[in-house]
Amino acid sequence: MTHVRTIKEAAAYFKTMDEGTCLTETAIRTLVRTGKVASTKVGKKYLVSLETLEEYLQGKADIEEPTLPKQKTAWRVT
Repeated sequence: MTHVRTIKEAAAYFKTMDEGTCLTETAIRTLVRTGKVASTKVGKKYLVSLETLEEYLQGKADIEEPTLPKQKTAWRVT
C-alpha cells in the first residue's frame, strides 16, 4: 500500500521518525519541482509517496531527468 501525503505532511512524518532530519518542506518541494521525486498535483497541493521519498533518500529511486520542451528558434536573416 502506498502512503501519499502533502509536502507538509511528508515533512512532518519524517520529522517524527527522526527529530534531527534535514528533510524539510523546502527540501521536499525542491525535489518535487526538479522532478527528482514523482508527485501528483491535486488542486493547489502536491502529493508525494512516502515510499518514493524513502527510496530516493536511500539512492534506490530511478531518477528520470525532466526534459525541457524544445523552444522555437527565431532565425534572423542578415
